[in-house]
Amino acid sequence: MKLMPEEVQQFKREGYLKIDERVIDDEHLAVLREHYDALFAQKRGTIGEGLRNLAVVGDSESDEDADRAEEMLQIMEMWRFDEEYRKLLYHKPLLDIAESLIGPNIQLFHDQALYKPAYHGGEVYWHQDNAYWRCDPPNLVSIWIALDDADEENGCMNVIPGSYSEGLAAHGRAESEKGNVPALLQVDADVHRAVPVPVEAGSAMVHHCMTLHQTNPNRSSRDRRAMVIHYMPSGTRNGNGEVMKDNLLLRGELA
Repeated sequence: MKLMPEEVQQFKREGYLKIDERVIDDEHLAVLREHYDALFAQKRGTIGEGLRNLAVVGDSESDEDADRAEEMLQIMEMWRFDEEYRKLLYHKPLLDIAESLIGPNIQLFHDQALYKPAYHGGEVYWHQDNAYWRCDPPNLVSIWIALDDADEENGCMNVIPGSYSEGLAAHGRAESEKGNVPALLQVDADVHRAVPVPVEAGSAMVHHCMTLHQTNPNRSSRDRRAMVIHYMPSGTRNGNGEVMKDNLLLRGELA
């Protein structure tokens, strides 16, 4: 599923691209959903075993008095917990998309499952991924895969086209109306430029690590399950200036 030249140009212009073709068929989607739900159910109520609620409001995520009424649930490194998600890293349509944008030598930066439950799914504030990662050069791309239909009612992605070329913005710790959100960063963004990117189940969108993006709370009666894989060109350095040679090589060769 290599991108057409005009799609690559659109990505270079806007810093994101909605993928028109489905990347996951119905049978594969059913398996991914089953394993996703089983893993989240298994890790519910655990501490330090991979599940986080990014919507916690308080002094810290572990604060006993923190407000946990909203849930923006995250499991990072799904591939370490489940073989189906390990296989997903090598899914040819996804790697073809990544190769079209960052070249043939592709490593995994990391993956993450992001689950906004119906009715009380929490917000993710305006940010650039590389404000967290500090990767150099900042040429990573993320493929955001919808396991449920994602739309404006249940918390689809919103992006600011072209923002990735405007440099790294000044981020601060996120704040909600209730108080500090210690797990998340936040940046002032020109919301008048924002556009929603609804994605149907089994389809995807891809965005640059410097693209400003955000997702709204889920107050609908429908869950919003999503899976994100972050790809980097081989040779990328981390925030300490070290080449991340030990990250999984997904295609091509190590730089």
